[in-house]
Amino acid sequence: MPTPITRLVVPVDGSPAAGAAVRHAGHLATLLQVPLRLLHVLPLPPAELSDIPANRQATADHDLAIRRERAETAIARAREALDPALEAEERMVEDARFLRSPERAIAEHVAGEAGCLLVMGARHLRGVDRFVQGSVSHGVLHQVGCPVTIVHDEPGVDPAAIGRVLLPVDGSEHARRAACLAGELARAAGVAVELLFCRPGQAADSEADSASAVFRRARETLGEASAEVVETVLPAERFAEAIVELARRRQAERPLIVMGRRGLGRWRESLLGSVSHRVINLAPCPVCVVP
Repeated sequence: MPTPITRLVVPVDGSPAAGAAVRHAGHLATLLQVPLRLLHVLPLPPAELSDIPANRQATADHDLAIRRERAETAIARAREALDPALEAEERMVEDARFLRSPERAIAEHVAGEAGCLLVMGARHLRGVDRFVQGSVSHGVLHQVGCPVTIVHDEPGVDPAAIGRVLLPVDGSEHARRAACLAGELARAAGVAVELLFCRPGQAADSEADSASAVFRRARETLGEASAEVVETVLPAERFAEAIVELARRRQAERPLIVMGRRGLGRWRESLLGSVSHRVINLAPCPVCVVP
């Protein structure tokens, strides 16, 4: 059984997406009654022509004060997005190995913290940009062993609210772990859970029996529900797009998607795609991915 959530960690950089992530995390912290930590990764300064990374010392950088000032500004903006009554711890971390890898610094910070849930803001990336640029949030997904919620700064979407949990299920172990967390979040928020089973549009009747079995196991894993649990079969050839389309139809109910992730690895996922990867890129609502 996955460890219950005992701490929320939100990397912040002053961006609108980070602000949306902070608002969502603040709502979760209130619902779950767990501590919230605002985390800022101090960026490396631009390299100088004579720099040799192995000889540089982070504490000796001449612009360290400027970077710390920017970090304090990012954290101050994050606090503005929180309810003033909600306490939040502040941390700054720096990658002293000069690898220019904020995702690695974030992953190392949460490593070994049982019960941690990362909440991260991200931009929607499309096409070539998605492959070439990637994103810190996607990089973190492949380096941490804890759940990660990705929040986009979408017009008209209130990230500080959960009205319904959407849970794609397929009978797998990663879906079972997602169901455990979905049940915890739904009970804390007192909201309904909608189980989603995707199957090809021309599937045989045997698929109906398969859906019933998957739904039954998912209900058992969810545990006691504080609101209704409904079942929806999505006939589609493109599962990610079907899940996102349903989330858009449920937008007025302020959905949160909770789903498992297969371990394809970052590059295979970029090349081949995965359902969770595509849902994160396309969904208008927060998406919590459980490894």
